[in-house]
Amino acid sequence: MKIALVYPRWNWIEYNGLAEPVGLLQVASALRNAGHQVEYLDYSFCRNLDELDEKARGAELVGVAVSAAAKLSRAGIVVAHLKKVVPDAVFLAGGAYPSIFPEKTMESIPFDLLLTGEAEDSIVELADALSSGADITGIRNLVYRDRENVVRNPRRPVPTDLDALPFPARDLVDYDSYFREGMSEFGMVTTRGCPFRCIYCKPSTDLIFGGNIRYRTAENVVEEIKELKKYSPRERIPIFFKDDTITMHPTPWFRKFRDLLADLGLELEWHCNSRVDTLTEEKVRTMAESGCKCISFGVESGSQKILDFYRKGTTPEQAEKSFGWCHKYGIEATANLMIGFPMETEEDLRATYEHLKRIKPDDIIVYFSTAIPGRYIHDWAMENGYLANDTNPELLDPARNRAHEVMNMRLPFLTLEDVISWKRKIERYRSWRKLTSYDNVREWVGELLEDPGTAAKKAFKVVRGLGGKGD
Repeated sequence: MKIALVYPRWNWIEYNGLAEPVGLLQVASALRNAGHQVEYLDYSFCRNLDELDEKARGAELVGVAVSAAAKLSRAGIVVAHLKKVVPDAVFLAGGAYPSIFPEKTMESIPFDLLLTGEAEDSIVELADALSSGADITGIRNLVYRDRENVVRNPRRPVPTDLDALPFPARDLVDYDSYFREGMSEFGMVTTRGCPFRCIYCKPSTDLIFGGNIRYRTAENVVEEIKELKKYSPRERIPIFFKDDTITMHPTPWFRKFRDLLADLGLELEWHCNSRVDTLTEEKVRTMAESGCKCISFGVESGSQKILDFYRKGTTPEQAEKSFGWCHKYGIEATANLMIGFPMETEEDLRATYEHLKRIKPDDIIVYFSTAIPGRYIHDWAMENGYLANDTNPELLDPARNRAHEVMNMRLPFLTLEDVISWKRKIERYRSWRKLTSYDNVREWVGELLEDPGTAAKKAFKVVRGLGGKGD
């Protein structure tokens, strides 16, 4: 069966950085391993919608990844076009947003079918059934229409052995275009799920990954890196581990990872997301020895009151320890902040600013707190009268809101102008730290000699920051 897998990132700016869709590529591998013909339609670099029509022609199943509410409109545009190209194909939705809001997805876009949750097994079962003419209505994870009703089948158990899953089909990706257009690191994932309960993520992450957390072995991850090496533009392979919290792996996992890389002569420059309560000094040291160059921490706030409202489960003191270990072992430590929560006051924002002075982050990214449907923060904001707008999908992208300095929640104790003022003050501090850091200046001079274009872009961002304008 010919299947077109669609990444509908059409005419869309990625404010959080360009990246390949690792999950969709993993689904492509599963289908190919089952004997199906897969065409990959990536609209990221298309100027016109008809550029990929020839690849789509003849497809009997069109699977469209919808990663977030903010991108739902783009998926609708692409689907409307493809329905003219392959009108007899079955159109299928999958991804994060359909897993959380299956009925809303089918109401918004005329999909025939939808798959919720992790799809490597269910999409193969569906494709096999469609190609043989078998009944599909009993397939778990499937959502379909029965006359006027939308039927949601039970979920199948999530795969517990992540090592058994296929590696992403990276040969389908035009990596030259990705790197040319600004991608700096390959995406990889070593875990699925999250055991924590932060109100700005839950319960949507559980609806996608089934709750809790599952792990790949270090051996399996290194095997994927061996395949990845042939696509790398540099000898030291740049990787962003996109796990919610890769540091849920215990220290022995990182020791094994480090040793396997050394045995194979693989050199990495990698960065990851982490929580300040999942690190020890030994773990940080071992991560540095395996090529970790940057850890992005969800610091969120320097106010314990706000951290508790977020149900974060961390303390400012834990952040001080983790940032100190990163400074000691030469890992760049980035503080991701989330300001503008309705319960926040001037005192809380001042506490966050003073907290930054104590932890001395190498980089700071300031997001505005955003009430995204499917997460507890949205329910809380709606129930308490703080939800200002959740109908404009553009306002559901925290990275875009950061760039445009807009919010979708009302604030009882602050104005939007207050929050913007604190954001710009923090960004001025960020730029001042970068300009006065010997290591940063030395690294920038080296990049200026090797890659003037990249160095110039970094310098421009720092200068913008001095004026209170971040990335």
